Amino acid sequence: MEHARRVLRTWLSSRQPRFIPCDERVLTGLKATTGGRTTDFYRAHLAGTHGMRLATLDEAIAHPAAFVIPN
Repeated sequence: MEHARRVLRTWLSSRQPRFIPCDERVLTGLKATTGGRTTDFYRAHLAGTHGMRLATLDEAIAHPAAFVIPN
């Protein structure tokens, strides 16, 4: 775990990604396809409302703001 935290800390320092606030309610976005997709849809909704897209490897997130990173 310490190695993973060190790698993440280095990446954050070098890339300086932009973070967005959790300033939307889950009910203002699209309804998730299943209960297990609620968090995925919420994160995609947050990205979309801030003019961004949710980059993911999960091909099952059927949300317009989700972008599946190709292999």
